[in-house]
This record gives sequence, C-alpha cells and structure tokens, in this order.
Amino acid sequence: MDGALYTRMVKMQARSISGYSLGMVFYLWLFIWVFPSFSGSQSLNNLLRQMPAGLMKVLGYTAGITHLSNFLSGEFYSLLYLVIMAIYAIFGATGLVARLVDSRAMAYLLATPVSRVRVAATQAGVLLTGVATIGCATTVGALLGAHWFLRQGGLDAGRFIEVNIVGALLFSVVAGYCFLFSCLAPDERRALSLSAILTVGFYGLHVIGDMSHRFAWMNHLSLFAAFDPQKLVQGHGHFAASAIALALVAAILFAMGIAAFSKRQLAL
Repeated sequence: MDGALYTRMVKMQARSISGYSLGMVFYLWLFIWVFPSFSGSQSLNNLLRQMPAGLMKVLGYTAGITHLSNFLSGEFYSLLYLVIMAIYAIFGATGLVARLVDSRAMAYLLATPVSRVRVAATQAGVLLTGVATIGCATTVGALLGAHWFLRQGGLDAGRFIEVNIVGALLFSVVAGYCFLFSCLAPDERRALSLSAILTVGFYGLHVIGDMSHRFAWMNHLSLFAAFDPQKLVQGHGHFAASAIALALVAAILFAMGIAAFSKRQLAL
C-alpha cells in the first residue's frame, strides 16, 4: 500500500463515506425515536405472533418488538442497513478501479513509481476504510441515540457491537467480490452490473430461503445467511465463527482482485 496515494484517495472519498455514515445515523435515530410508540402496542406484538413463521423471519421480528435491539435488528438491520451498505460496496468498488480505468485517470496513477500491486492494494484499503468507517458510525450512532432518546437505553452494547462487526465483515466480502469484478471487467458498466446482479441474487436467495422450509436450502447458497442480527442480539448467533469466516473470505477476494489487476492488460 502506498501512503501518499492512500491519503489522497481517502480525501477524495471522504464526502461519499461521510454521506453514507450520516445517512445510517439519521435513519437509526429516526427508528430509535419512534420505537417507544411501537413497543407500547400489545396489539401489534399479538399481530406479529399470528403471522407465518417464514414471513416473521424475513421481516426480522422472530422475537417481537418489545426491546430496542429486536426492533432495530428487524426494522433496520434486516433491510435498510443491507441496502445502504450494498450500495456503498458496489459503487465504491467500481469507482475506485473500473471508473478510473474508463476515464483514463488510472494512467496517471500507473505512471508514478508505484507498482500495480501497491496501487490496487491501496484502492482496496480505501474501500475497506469506507466500510469500517460506516460500520463504526452506525455502532456509535445507535449507542448514542439509545442513550439520548430513551430513558432506558434498551441496547446490550456488547451484542450490538457484535452485530455491527459481523455486518461490516459481511460487506467487506461484498466489497471484495465487487472489487474483484472491478479489476477484471472490461468497463465500468460491466463491473457495476456483475456486482449488482450477484448481490441482489444473494439477497433473493436469502429471502426465499427464509420464506418457506421447502426452499430453506437456498439460504446455504446466500452470503447473507451469514448475517442474522436477530440471533446475534439474542446471544444465539455464532459470532466468532462468522467473523473469522467472513474475514478470511474477504481477504481472499481482495487478494484475487489485486492479483488480477496486476496482470491485466489495460488500454490506457
């Protein structure tokens, strides 16, 4: 990794990363603020208990919404969090490599004494910095929001941090294969399409697998099955195993992307 290039690229990406981080915190605070009106509704919890188990699992409300952790894991982490992080991973990875190649800006980077491997490793580091920054902002924002907006926080800080660590590692994997596509694809549009199709496909398999026992096998094909916020906040998730597995897969994908970029023929 090249320090000067890393600093420059982080500064260029700072506005985008800040925007995603602030967006996450804003939505979290909104959900935390409205939580008391939902938690006090016994009829709503009774309605949720009458729903089919598959639908409850898809919605992320297997434990109801009597606690803030359950509410956020169902309302925020089961959909909105996934969407925001996926958008950042897809567009961030594409912008850091494929877009620079298409715009010929990569030629200026490769004209410097910095090797291709170091350039690609630096871009990977910038992308992971963005994922980690958004993950940290989400964690801190939720803990502060629970403290400010609720009389009793309602969050188990340890388990909530575990949710965000696994979530950040999950999207490190997503960022990893998006980075690999960005290094391999002939143009930005192709890289963006491949990244989006695979991510939507993974999520679709996850949703269908949760909907019915007949299709539960589809969950084993989905990357998103590794992230179950409901189980993690209840202390039933396999935090260490999930974290280690996701970190290893992310490292392999980024290494493959860096190797692919170093050997790629570029028309600059």
